[in-house]
Amino acid sequence: MNKVYSLKKNTKEQVVAVAEIFSRSKKGCEGKVIPCISNNIVWLIGTIVSFPIYASVVGTSLPYQTYRDFAENKGVFQAGAENVPLYDKNGNPVTTLNKAPMIDFSSNDSTGVATLVSPQYVVSVKHNGGYQYVKFGYADDSSYALVDRNNHWRDFHTPRLNKIVTEVTPLDITNAGTAKGTYQNADRFPVFYRVGTGTQYVKDTNGKITYLMGAYSYKTGGIVNTPAISDWSFVTNTTNTPLSTYGTPGDSGSPLFAWDADQNKWVLLAVLNSYAGVNGNTNWYTIIPAGDVKNTMKQDADAPVNTKQGEGDIHWSYDEKTGLGSLTQGSTSWAMHGNLGATWPASLNSGKDLTFQGGGTVVLENTVNQGAGTLTFNDDYIVKPVDTQTWKGGGIIVNGEHLVDWQINGVTGDSLHKLGTGTLKINGTGVNPGSLSVGDGTVILAQRADDNGLSQAFSSVSIVSGRPTLVLNDDKQINPDNIKWGYHGGKLDINGNSLTFHKLNGADDGAILTNSGSMANVNLDFNSPDTTATIANIWHGHFTGNLNINNEVTAGTQNDFVIDGGVNTQGSITQQNGRLFMQGHPVVHAVSSQDVANKLKALGDNSVLTQPVSFTQNDWENRQFSMAELNLQNAEFNLARNASLNTRINADHSTVTLGSEDLYIDLNDGNGVATKPTLGKSKATAEDDQSRFNGHVQLKQGSTLTINEHFVGGIDSTDSATTITSTDTTLNQLSRFTQSSLSLGEGAKLTATAGLLSDGTVSSNAGASLSLLSDQPGTMYSAQSWELSGQDMSLNVGAGGIITGDINANDAASIIFGTTDINQSTNYYGNINAPLASVTMKDTAWQANKQSVVKSLTLNGSTLSFNRFGQGGLTSDTLEATNSSFIINADGKAADTVTVNQALTGGNNTLVVIPTTNSVKQGGDPVSLITAPKNTQSNIFTLNPVSINAGFHSFTPQLDVLETDVNKQWRLEGFYIQPDKAALRTGKSFMDLGYKNFITEINNLNDRMGDLRHTHGETGAWARLNSGSGSATDGFTGSYTHLQIGADRKHIIEGGELFTGVTATFTSSNNRGTGWSGRTKSTGIGVYASAMFDSGLYVDTIGKYVRHDNHYSSSALGMPEQDYGSHSWYLGAEAGWRFSLPDETYIQPQTELIYGTVSENQFAWQFNGGEIYMQRKQMQPLIGRTGIEFGKTFRGKDWEMTALTGINYQYDLFKPTVTAFKDLAGDTYINNGKDSRVVFNVGVNTKIKENTRISLNVERSEFGSYNIDKLINANIRYTF
Repeated sequence: MNKVYSLKKNTKEQVVAVAEIFSRSKKGCEGKVIPCISNNIVWLIGTIVSFPIYASVVGTSLPYQTYRDFAENKGVFQAGAENVPLYDKNGNPVTTLNKAPMIDFSSNDSTGVATLVSPQYVVSVKHNGGYQYVKFGYADDSSYALVDRNNHWRDFHTPRLNKIVTEVTPLDITNAGTAKGTYQNADRFPVFYRVGTGTQYVKDTNGKITYLMGAYSYKTGGIVNTPAISDWSFVTNTTNTPLSTYGTPGDSGSPLFAWDADQNKWVLLAVLNSYAGVNGNTNWYTIIPAGDVKNTMKQDADAPVNTKQGEGDIHWSYDEKTGLGSLTQGSTSWAMHGNLGATWPASLNSGKDLTFQGGGTVVLENTVNQGAGTLTFNDDYIVKPVDTQTWKGGGIIVNGEHLVDWQINGVTGDSLHKLGTGTLKINGTGVNPGSLSVGDGTVILAQRADDNGLSQAFSSVSIVSGRPTLVLNDDKQINPDNIKWGYHGGKLDINGNSLTFHKLNGADDGAILTNSGSMANVNLDFNSPDTTATIANIWHGHFTGNLNINNEVTAGTQNDFVIDGGVNTQGSITQQNGRLFMQGHPVVHAVSSQDVANKLKALGDNSVLTQPVSFTQNDWENRQFSMAELNLQNAEFNLARNASLNTRINADHSTVTLGSEDLYIDLNDGNGVATKPTLGKSKATAEDDQSRFNGHVQLKQGSTLTINEHFVGGIDSTDSATTITSTDTTLNQLSRFTQSSLSLGEGAKLTATAGLLSDGTVSSNAGASLSLLSDQPGTMYSAQSWELSGQDMSLNVGAGGIITGDINANDAASIIFGTTDINQSTNYYGNINAPLASVTMKDTAWQANKQSVVKSLTLNGSTLSFNRFGQGGLTSDTLEATNSSFIINADGKAADTVTVNQALTGGNNTLVVIPTTNSVKQGGDPVSLITAPKNTQSNIFTLNPVSINAGFHSFTPQLDVLETDVNKQWRLEGFYIQPDKAALRTGKSFMDLGYKNFITEINNLNDRMGDLRHTHGETGAWARLNSGSGSATDGFTGSYTHLQIGADRKHIIEGGELFTGVTATFTSSNNRGTGWSGRTKSTGIGVYASAMFDSGLYVDTIGKYVRHDNHYSSSALGMPEQDYGSHSWYLGAEAGWRFSLPDETYIQPQTELIYGTVSENQFAWQFNGGEIYMQRKQMQPLIGRTGIEFGKTFRGKDWEMTALTGINYQYDLFKPTVTAFKDLAGDTYINNGKDSRVVFNVGVNTKIKENTRISLNVERSEFGSYNIDKLINANIRYTF
C-alpha cells in the first residue's frame, strides 16, 4: 500500500503533505515544520499547491480511453510514435505530444509497481512489501519471483529476480544524479511521463471526484509536471494541463520517466512513494540511487572466470548440500555459489552470477543448481557434462558474436532463459525435459539422438521480445505445437526442415516463422475429430523466407484460417477446402471493464472500450502479403481491408473475393497467445484502408472472382466468372476469359492496358466505366459482345488498340474511340447497337459487320467500312464527320448504306466504293449509298472518285448526288475498270521466281573439267563454294550461297579417261522484287559422268534433283507470308574440244544443253475485299549454251597453274509457260518470253600438291532480262 505522509497547512491555510526532507528540521523545531522553513520555501510550496486543479487523478477534458491507451502503449501511443495529437471528447485538438518520441513502457511490470533496470533486477519502493512476483509482456508470459528485496535505507528497493527477464529490455537509469535543481532543467528534461495501477478516479473541473476501480486493476498514465523540488526526491504538483496524472494508493513504486535530451533517450528517473491524499495534488518520488543499485547487483556476482586457451578443460564441481562449487583449470580455481536450502525462492538468492572470459571447454562433473545465478559468456565456449549432469540457474547470457556450444540438458519444470546477442547452440543428447525462453541473439537447436534414437532439445520454447532467432537443425528438435511466440515474438528459422503445426501460438505481429535454408514446407493441420465443430485460427505473425505453406482442411467442415500479420515468402501458399483470410490488423486498444465504462458513460464519456478491437473502429494497421503463388482448391479466399497482396492466384473450383467485408478480429488481441477469433464485417471507407492486389489470377473449374477494391494485374479464366465492383481495377497484363463471364457492377471502373480476350460477353451495369487502353500499338481487345446495361455507362477505347465484338447499349451511354492527344490509329471490328448512346471516334478505323444503330456519331480523321459478306448499314440520328472516309461495298446492284435521320454535318470527307463480286460492270442502275436530310450540304463528301486497287485492276466509282423531296442521296452509277500494270509486273516478277532459281542451279551444274584434267589417283573428293547475286529488268534482285560436295572415281577407257561420281548441293537464296521478298533453301543430289579423250574431245553429263523450301510474302499484292515447297529436275550434257597451241596455251570451243522441269506454283488470298489468285503451271525449260574458252598453263618446280577466260551465249530454246492472274475483274494472262544472256568468266586452276588442286573463277553476264551480276566460284579437289 502507499505510504501517506503527515498533512500540514501552508500560509494560505491549504493542506499540503510535508516531504521527508522537511521533517528533518533543526533540533527544537519538531512539530513546527512550517515555521522552521525559510520564507522563500514556504512561498514556493504555497504557490505550487494553490493552482486551480483541472485534473487531480485524471481529468475529464480528455477521453478516458486516452489515459488507458497511453499507459499501455496502445492506440496511437505506440512506442516511438512522434507528434501524437491529443483530442478532447468532442474530437477537437487539444495539444500535441511533440517534446519526445513516445516511450516504451514495457519495462514496467503488469501491476505497475516495479520497473526493470537490469535483466534480473527491478526497482520499486520498499514499503511495497506484499508483491512477490512480477510479470512483463502478456498475461501468459513468464512470471518472475523476487528472491531478495534488497531494501534501501530510503523508501526504495532493488529486488533480484529468479531469472533474467527475456520479454522486455531494461530501461536505463538516469545518470544526472541528485544535485538540487537537476530535474528542473527543462532544456535537458523537457517532459516527464508516469504510469501506474493505483486506485482509479476521475476529477472534473469542479473538483468532484468519482471512484472508478480499486488498485492494481489496470494502468493509467500521463504527463508529470516539472518538479517543485528536485534533489534525491522529486516533488511535483498536478496542474491544469492535458494528460496530467496524479498517483494514488496502489501507485507506490510506479515509475517516473524522463526524456533526457542530452542522451536523446528515455531514462528511468524515480519511483513514486507518497501522495497528498485523494483530494490533494502533490506526489513524492524517490530518485533512483544509481550507484546503490549497481553495488547491489555487484554483490550477487562471483569472481570472473578468466580461462586460458591451451591449458586444458575447465572442470566444474558442485556440492548441492553446501551450495558451493569450484571451477578448475590446471592450477587455477574459481569459487562459485549456488542454491542453498529448500526455502524457495529465497534459497535461490545464494546463487551468484558467473562471467566467463577467455574461451575453452567447461566440463560439469556434478549436477549444478545455481539458483538465481546466471552465466555470462564473453568468449566462445563448449559446456558439456561428464555423462548426464544437468544445470539450472538464472539464465545464460552470450555476448557479442560469440558461440556457446551447450551440451547440458535441463530439468523438468525449469526454463532456460537466454539473452545476449551471441549464439547458444543446444547440442545435448537425448530428451531434454526442460523448456526455453529466448529473448535475444540466436539459439540453435541441435540436440543429438541418444542410444534409443530419441532427441528433444526442449519440451517447449518461448520466443519473446522481438529480438531473438531460434534455428532448428532438423525436424525432431521440438514438437512444433510447443513453440510459442510471446510478447513481441521473434524469429523461428526452420532452416530447410519441413514441419507440421496443429496450432500456431503467435501473440502478436512480432511472431515470425521463416526459413533461411532450402525450400521447406509448413503444413498446417487445424482439423478436429469433430467434423461438426466450427474452427477458426488466427495468426498474428508473419511467414517469410523459403516457405511453402499448406493448409489442408477436411472437406465439408467449417475451418477458417486467418492471417493478419503478413507474408513475404518465395514459396507458395496452398489452401485446400475451408476458408483463408488475409487482412489488415485492427489497432489494439486498452480494455476496461463494463462497470468502468458505465460509470464514465454516466459522466458523459463514451470513449471507454471494453474489448481490445472491434469491427467498427476506424484505425487499422496495414499488412503486406507477398508469395510466389496462392493455390486454392475447393476453397474460399478473402482479401480484406488494410491488406496488400502480391502474388499469382491459382483458383480451382474456388471463390476469390478481393476487397471482402468479411474478416476476423481477435477479442483477446494484445493479451497473449490465446486467441478469440470472431467473424464479422468491416468495410473500409477511406481509400488508404482498402485492400490492394497486384499480380495475376487464374480461374478454372467453376471458380468465381469478385474484385471490390484496388486491383492491378491480369486474369486468366476458364469455365469461371469474374465480377468487378471496384472503382480502381487495372488489367495491365493480357487477360483471357474462356467460356467465362466478365461483369462490371454498378459504378465499377475497369481499365485494361495490355489486352483482353473473351469468347463470351463482357457486361457492364449502370454507372460503370470500361476503358480499353493500349500500352503498345496493336493491343487486342476481343469479345463476342460488349454489353452496356443501364444509364450513364461509358466505354473508352484508347488510341492504338484493336477491339472486336459487337457493342450493345440499352440506355444512354458514352462510347469513345481514340484519344485527342495521342496520334495513333484505333481499329474496331463489330457492330454498335446503341440507339440511345453517343459515339465518338478519333483516328479510328471502324469495320462494321452488319447493321449498326446509334443516337449520335462523331467521326474525326476516322474510317467507316463494312465487311464484304452481307449488306451492312449504319443508322444514326446525327452524324458529324470531319476528315474521314466512308468505305462502302457495292456489287452493282446493292451496297452498304449510311442513313442519317436528323442532321449530317462536317466536311472534307471521302466516299470510297469497293467492288465486291466479279460481276461488276462498267455501268448499271444507280445504287444509293448515303441518305441524309434534304438540307444537308452537298460538299460534306468530296466527289473526286477514289480508285481502288483490288488485285490486278483498279476500280474507279462513278458517283453523283441526288436531292429528292424528302432527302439527299449520294449514289453509285458504276465503275471504271483498268488493269493495274504495277501489280501485274509485281505478280509476274514473283511468279518468275521458279525460273530464276532454275537458272541459279544450272550456272553451277558443269564446272568440273578443269579440275579433272591430269588428275592422279583413282578416287577424288571435292568441294565447291559459290557466292553470287543476280538481277532482272523487272526489279528482281537476289543473292545466294551455293555449296557443292562430291566424290568420283577414274576409269581408264580406250583413248582417254572416264570419271563417274555423285554430288550433293545446298543453296541459300534471298530474293526480292518490287513489292515482294523472301528466301529459298534448296537441297539437291545428282550423279555425273565426265569423259576426256586424248584427242582433246570431252563429254560431261549430269542428272540432278533439287528440293526448294520457300518463304515469301508480297506487301504490294497484300499476299501474306507463304511457306511452300517446290522442286526441279535437271538433265545436262556438255561437249567440247580442246585444241593445244604453242607455249602451253589452248583454245576450247564448247556447247551445252540442259533440260529440266520446274514444278507448278499457285497462290490464293484475300486483299482489299477481293479474292486474288496467281498460277504458273509446270515449266519444262530447255536451255542451250555455246561458247569458247582460252587458257594458258604456267609451271614451276612443284606447282602448276592454268589461267583461263571464256565467253558463252546462254539462251532459252522453249517458250516459258504463261502466268495466270484472277481478281474481281476476271482472268488475266501474261506471256513469259524467252530470255538469253552473254556470260563472261575468268579464273585460275592450280595444282598445289601432287594430289590437291584448287581453283577460283569469277563470272558475270550481260544483255539478258535476268543477269548474273557476279559469281565467285572457289573449289578444292583431293585425289587418292
